[in-house]
Amino acid sequence: MQATVSQLATIEIFSQLEPEILLQLAVNSSLKTYKKKSIVIHEGDFFEAKLHAIFTGNLLVTKNAISGKETTLRQLSAGEMFAAPALFGDRIAPATVIALTDVQIVTIDKEKLMEAIQRSPDIALQILACFNQRLQEMHKTIHGLISEKAVVRLARLIDYNASRYGVELTDQGKSLKVKLPHQQLSRMVGITYEECVRLVRKDLAQIIVYQRGGLITIKDHQALKSLMI
Repeated sequence: MQATVSQLATIEIFSQLEPEILLQLAVNSSLKTYKKKSIVIHEGDFFEAKLHAIFTGNLLVTKNAISGKETTLRQLSAGEMFAAPALFGDRIAPATVIALTDVQIVTIDKEKLMEAIQRSPDIALQILACFNQRLQEMHKTIHGLISEKAVVRLARLIDYNASRYGVELTDQGKSLKVKLPHQQLSRMVGITYEECVRLVRKDLAQIIVYQRGGLITIKDHQALKSLMI
């Protein structure tokens, strides 16, 4: 099944393209659905040379250490690109990608993508901007693991997800549109599940509201940001 022009226009790196270029990409695209909790990509898999992006749903990117410990690297939402080594690199999956919800994934053959880039170099700039953002996030994560307290890392993670994926205003405050369960939070900041629960219930109790399933509402955004200074 091919993606439509309107579907491709929702992908971040394609959002500013002219309709004729989107049409060229659409006829060379594929749209596939994955059920919730299914594995989209296994760590170590060999990629086909294609661009991968999310049309609908959310993905979780995880990696296993030599010890067997699983670490959550990031959560991705609709409109985002992933699986960069399929385009540039050794085409070996560096991490496992899991469907957090039912998801639809758009893929486009690298050869056809390169043809589109020749017509519209802005595509390449958008891809580079995406990679640059990921590198900056990785740098902040590594720096945080080395030099910051766990509660600061949690505050940064919550603030990042609020700004990256948006919030909805409620009576309690700013409710994150993306869900962050305790288990996912703990893996993303490098602490145990038990410590994460303790920090959320005690250290962050006056700043956020955590509801079952990972729905987080920021009651005092200024206090959250003050933790990060």
